[in-house]
Order: sequence, then structure tokens, then C-alpha cells
Amino acid sequence: MEILDDMNIPYSLNYKKSNRIKLEVNENGLLISGNIKNNKIIEEFISKKKYWIKNNWKKYELTFGKYLYLGKDDESLNSLDKEKLKNFYYNETKRIVNGLVEIYNENNKYNIKNIRIKNQKTRWGSCSSIGNLNFNWKLSMAPYEVIEYVVIHELCHRLEMNHSNNFWRYVKELCPNYKQHSKWLSDNHFRLNLI
Repeated sequence: MEILDDMNIPYSLNYKKSNRIKLEVNENGLLISGNIKNNKIIEEFISKKKYWIKNNWKKYELTFGKYLYLGKDDESLNSLDKEKLKNFYYNETKRIVNGLVEIYNENNKYNIKNIRIKNQKTRWGSCSSIGNLNFNWKLSMAPYEVIEYVVIHELCHRLEMNHSNNFWRYVKELCPNYKQHSKWLSDNHFRLNLI
């Protein structure tokens, strides 16, 4: 597509039976999903989203090969292959999360059954109704306070299995700056998804 060639961004098309066109920018470039039959419609849509696409691609370009550990660039990680890098993050996330749960869950007051570190695609953490906590293996890329917020968030779901006002009140009691930490995750999720 001429418009994307001019922007110098790699792209791929993913046909789906959907009337909506969806754009996603990741380390591979731009992924265009939808009922892609008419290139003219796609080009018009991309033209409207040109500024958003360029900005998001620029974020990826600026961070290629720069891996975070506890919210800071860690050049020592650049020499690791992807498998070793994943193992490092997995083990560090497990260590930090288990330590935080131990601190906040004194005498098992939240009735936690299991803690698992998983390859979650869209979540940083989750909590089941029976007390299983799951955390994304990439969390150790985030600052310590952000990891702490995610742990607190999931522990508070043991008190309220929803996002009601009561739930957020519990979170705020334990983590007064939770909005700031949640914003960090929103602003930096692309960096945590580079591998």
C-alpha cells in the first residue's frame, strides 16, 4: 500500500469477518485486521490514523533492543537471547510477586490458594473466585511500585470480585498512588511487550 510504503512502516494484513478495521502497532510493524477486500477503504482509514500509527511506531523504534528491569533500561540484558531473557523475567517476576504476596497476605488473610506466573496476553494479573492469583511474567520490567500495585489490585479482588467503588477504596488504602501506577502500565505497555 502506497501510504504505508511512504511512512516506511512494515505491515501485514489479517483477514477477519468483521466490518470494523482494527490497527495494532507492535515490534513487527502495523497489523491491519478486518474485512479487507477494498484497499481504497483501508487506505482512507489508515490516512485518518496516520498520526497515531507514526507515533506508536516511533515508540517501538526508540526502544528496540532496550530491555527494562524494574522500570529502567538494563544494558546487561541486551546480550541475552530471547529464551534466556524470558527466563530471567519469569524468575524475577516470580521472586518479586511471591515476596509481595507474602508481605501483604500475612496469616493468609486473603485466603490465597496458588500463585502462578503466566504468559497472559492482555492482563497484568488476574484473580479467581477460589483464590488463585495469576501474574504476567513480564511484570519485572515495570518499576517495583507498579508491580506492588498489580499485586495489591489482585489481592483486593479477594475482597471484591469486581471493580466497584468498594474495590477501589481497598486498593487506595494499600496503594494511595494506584492511579499513577496504572497510568505507567498504560503508557509503557508497548515496552513490556517487546519480547
